[in-house]
Amino acid sequence: MKRLATAAVGAPIFFVIIKYLSPWWFFALLGVAAILGTYELHALARRKGVAGNRLLGAFFSLAVIATFVDSRLDLAAVLAVAVVTVPLARLWDRAGVEGAIESIALTLAGALFVGIPLGYLAALMGRGEEMSRDLIVFLFLVIWLADAGAYWVGSAVGKHKLSPTVSPNKTIEGALGGLALSLLAAGLANAWFFQKLKTRDALLLAVLLWAAGLLGDLSESLLKRAASVKDCGEILPGHGGLLDRADSLLFGAPVLFFYYKSFIA
Repeated sequence: MKRLATAAVGAPIFFVIIKYLSPWWFFALLGVAAILGTYELHALARRKGVAGNRLLGAFFSLAVIATFVDSRLDLAAVLAVAVVTVPLARLWDRAGVEGAIESIALTLAGALFVGIPLGYLAALMGRGEEMSRDLIVFLFLVIWLADAGAYWVGSAVGKHKLSPTVSPNKTIEGALGGLALSLLAAGLANAWFFQKLKTRDALLLAVLLWAAGLLGDLSESLLKRAASVKDCGEILPGHGGLLDRADSLLFGAPVLFFYYKSFIA
């Protein structure tokens, strides 16, 4: 029930922000997601005794996203500053030498893990086109219905484990249910608000985003399994943490962007 209530409240808000408001509302939303996602990633690592620099991780995650918004900012320059700053911050930290390698690696990798995928969403929104806004709505719709389909079908008839060691609750039947609802979502979007997208592209994107989302879900399950936790957080009632809901989006966003650049734009 909490899952449905959260979705019922959140989905219309996302739709209005993406479709009708200034892009800066969406950029702000991505910024909040970057901070929360970075903090959740660091919280997982802390459970295994690895303490990164959460503040720097969040800052550079935001800086990475900013390079996708403003063409005057250079991603390579941001990464160069990060590569220098993070080790120096650890050098002056009272934590000492023990765990320094893991801390530096977590801080740098975490900023990229969260920042780059969200940056591709920012890049799409930054184009200021109706097509790009519709593609972002399309992404959310396909990913969310794929997740719902996997959950419902898996709970009802799931028997064959998809990846027992990483995510024992996920089943092949659930994954196929997710694919079915991905295609349904693509068809509904194509008929409802996205007639400009060719049916062929809509269905192919649905399959690609379903596959990317499934891999993202399994990857995040790997992190949770390593940290011995069920959810990354509790910010979303019935859904867990931000990363629990955004894992599929993080993997799907670059797929959507490059498909758009290659075959639609």
